[in-house]
Amino acid sequence: MFSYAAPSSGLMGFIKGTESTSVDSEMCATHVPFVLEQQEGGKRKLVAHLAAENQHIGLLEKNPKCMVVFQGVNSYVSPSWYPLKKKTHKFVPTWDFATVHVYGTARIIRDKSWLLDMLNQLTDQEEGKRPDGDVFESKWKVSDAPEKYVDSLLTRIVGLEIDITDIQSKFKLHQNETAVNVNGVLEGYEKEVGGAKGQELAKITRDNYPHPLG
Repeated sequence: MFSYAAPSSGLMGFIKGTESTSVDSEMCATHVPFVLEQQEGGKRKLVAHLAAENQHIGLLEKNPKCMVVFQGVNSYVSPSWYPLKKKTHKFVPTWDFATVHVYGTARIIRDKSWLLDMLNQLTDQEEGKRPDGDVFESKWKVSDAPEKYVDSLLTRIVGLEIDITDIQSKFKLHQNETAVNVNGVLEGYEKEVGGAKGQELAKITRDNYPHPLG
């Protein structure tokens, strides 16, 4: 299992993942960042790299079937947020979450040119999230590092390529709760959780609730 975070647009929001594998009852999980590649014909694959000594490599070579879990935003939900709790008290704490499970077939790659291309993709993806402007340090590129130094690092990693066979979203966002209580949860996210996390939780809860909310 690979853990780090539907359609490709949704998957990109969960681009750090946890990859998991089982061989002869031996479980293994590795936390790595991924790059999502679009292929011809609508096919997609995930690419990443692992430390050369990672035990996951041998397991994947024995059993290439794996699952990647992209963990999204999640939060504790207090019963105190439910307006109806004051009337019945028949509520207990819960946990809301949103995840994406990606199933696929893995391949271990040791080709130097492939590894270098993958590192460039991953670097550009992550550096691209950094802000632009004169007040910020310039965005880093793999070519900024000495070539011999990069070559030495390439001997310490192996590539991972996963051909995606299925994508499933898993979420619990109070979609089966009453609108009255959901509005209480939204208020709890905004007032108690707060910040960007609270805003994101409130947004995905609203977006996935099947009925109108006040």
